[in-house]
Amino acid sequence: MSSKLKKLKWLIKKIIISINYPLETFSSSFDFDFLNAIYMNKKLIKNNQELNNSLDLSSIKKIDFKTESKLSIKNSQHLSRSLNSEYFANLNSFGYGSRILKILKSEDFEYVNSFHLYPANVYVLNEVKNLVDKNLIEDGLIIDYPSGIGNLFIYLNKFINHNNFVGVDNFEQISRNDIEKYQKKMGSRVSINTFEYFISENKNKEIDLIISIELDLDLIINNIIKLNSSFLIFETMYVSRHKNIINTLNKKYEIYSLNDLVTVYKKR
Repeated sequence: MSSKLKKLKWLIKKIIISINYPLETFSSSFDFDFLNAIYMNKKLIKNNQELNNSLDLSSIKKIDFKTESKLSIKNSQHLSRSLNSEYFANLNSFGYGSRILKILKSEDFEYVNSFHLYPANVYVLNEVKNLVDKNLIEDGLIIDYPSGIGNLFIYLNKFINHNNFVGVDNFEQISRNDIEKYQKKMGSRVSINTFEYFISENKNKEIDLIISIELDLDLIINNIIKLNSSFLIFETMYVSRHKNIINTLNKKYEIYSLNDLVTVYKKR
């Protein structure tokens, strides 16, 4: 596709977005990249409306995570000097997650903000709890890819056996030393290593779930498909905006549930 045609298509889309979201267009200062994420998310949800769980968090609201959040915040102060300090020191407000919840006027905004997690990961917790309650996650591995400091596991540990947790990261956005410092302070023993190391050490092991949040899936989708997990959880906007990702996933997986923040896939 020529650059002129791409620019024309993008101009037409911006007009469509402006018509569909006039107030949001002005309130976001014409941030069309952000508005496109909302628009494409809604389009994906509309095409799978029967699977939409409408940002439900009822499953994890039965669990008290206050201690985990306080400890995680306390033990991550060193991340303000990390490689990607903008993200790791501002988990709640970084990126589009928090902005999407504000635009949607989510009643759970303050609740989500009480976690020491990127907003989409709070919805990951709820989806994982649902899978556990339905006995769809059992003794297989649960992989966070990329896992960063591994703080998602601190929360998952409230209702899943931590012996099945594995983190995968290439350490480009956070150093191994910073991760190990956080993990040690939290008393966590989760293994966090590169994808290549994981493959070499975990051949033939069953994988129940792979979680991948706040990363362009083009970078790792082939690795994820190769792992043959029973379930996948992605940030919705990293699926909805990319036809190639949707097509790749549809060959082997189908949408199990979705909302404006996260999408769950189940192996066909």
